[in-house]
Amino acid sequence: MATAATPFTAFVEGTPFAAYVEGVWLGVPADISHDDGTTVRVPLTQLATQREAILDAMTLRYGGDPERHARALLSQWSKYYFRLAVPAALVSAIALQRPLDMAPARCELLLREGMPEALYLPQDALAESTDDPARRYGSLVDEHLRGVIELLASMTKIAPRVLWSNVGNLLDTLFEQCAAMPGVARDVAWLFESRVLFGAEEPNPLRVPVRNVTPRSTLLPAPFRARRVCCVRYEIPGEDQLCASCPLLLTMSDEELARQEAIR
Repeated sequence: MATAATPFTAFVEGTPFAAYVEGVWLGVPADISHDDGTTVRVPLTQLATQREAILDAMTLRYGGDPERHARALLSQWSKYYFRLAVPAALVSAIALQRPLDMAPARCELLLREGMPEALYLPQDALAESTDDPARRYGSLVDEHLRGVIELLASMTKIAPRVLWSNVGNLLDTLFEQCAAMPGVARDVAWLFESRVLFGAEEPNPLRVPVRNVTPRSTLLPAPFRARRVCCVRYEIPGEDQLCASCPLLLTMSDEELARQEAIR
């Protein structure tokens, strides 16, 4: 990567979108420190080499055992990573109408004590504007997310659909915040309603990641916003409180729901 770098915030300076993309750069700042024991800059394709540091970071935050609970811990770590990487692609696609090259082979990640702090994309990552959602979201979904999720799934026994669900939940929230922007409804339909993406034979992993359903219990709001797949955080000892959109809440008795409310 070139040493000259531009913070992604420079492309949306003075807009509400700037807050979404802090920590994302085109190029790598020349003065960035790394390999000092706590801060490491790693090619994204080599993320698996940081498995121990990542799991140690998550046990400090959540507890549990780094091996016995690796599945749930890596699922939670993925949320931090996706919150760093995914908004940049959406800002580029929605606010700039430009594709963003996020191929893992061209990206580097800055980890501080195992946690994602900055993402460095190629200097030439921004392509020409286009109205085609397949081009604007292609690199995010078919290259970046697919590649990162495969890497994380290789680090423990976790179903990729759990990680795709983490992405889908985040995307749904971000799209809701940008709902008034021109073209967003079409982008949402393309990402969440297509049965397949990019001509792939496998089903669209982002298809309907969140549903609004009518719960059996009156203790839950109606309609109830439910993720399609649970993030398995409950597997970590002591993490008894489920997230507000957890699909497991739909299966609970009123007594169990009352306990959830008591610890919320």
